[in-house]
Amino acid sequence: MIVQAIIGTSSGVENNMNLIAQGGPVVLVLIGLSVIGLTIVLYKLLQYRSYFGNWAKDIDLAIDDWANGEVQSALTALKKNQSAYAAIFYNGVLWLSENKDSEPKIREELSRQGQKLISRINSLNTFIELIAYLSPMLGLLGTVLGMIDVFRGLSNGTGGADAGMLAGGIWIALLTTAVGLTVAIPFAMIHAVLESKAAGIRLSLEDQLTRLFTARLTVNVH
Repeated sequence: MIVQAIIGTSSGVENNMNLIAQGGPVVLVLIGLSVIGLTIVLYKLLQYRSYFGNWAKDIDLAIDDWANGEVQSALTALKKNQSAYAAIFYNGVLWLSENKDSEPKIREELSRQGQKLISRINSLNTFIELIAYLSPMLGLLGTVLGMIDVFRGLSNGTGGADAGMLAGGIWIALLTTAVGLTVAIPFAMIHAVLESKAAGIRLSLEDQLTRLFTARLTVNVH
């Protein structure tokens, strides 16, 4: 059974290599793009690891401590988080507690840090979108080039068109379109998920930065 499995695996690898060879350079480009894209996706998952679970709730609790005058408790909770997101609020609580008269400048600096963070979070998302957009186009290009070769071969033939040869040529030409769609569909879904996550982080950042400056006012009103 082990020998059969090895033979089956070898046969599968050989078939895959044949498909790549038949697809030509376009399939190689698509495979290269998919490898690069998967590498970027893994990097983005590592980048987003701090934004899973109750990460926003932890920041809210720290802001509540700050609003209730428990500055040290808020700083301890934010420092424990150890994320770039929490560092912004750590700086905010620290600066506001030490420089109460510099609130406009502190607000401006925290906004700058927030924009820089969001820019990092959105980095490389465009490249994933580009892979999802270009892959079917490259697949279609490969199909068009393959069809050109098929009909050029038929026009150069002296005899009548053989149905088997024609079907085989068209099958190989359509292979690149299938590969292009296979690459494009998952990357389009991944891009949508990443964009949604980035938008959620941005909205949370804007909301919590506003709370940082207004939470004490709300407490005093009540």
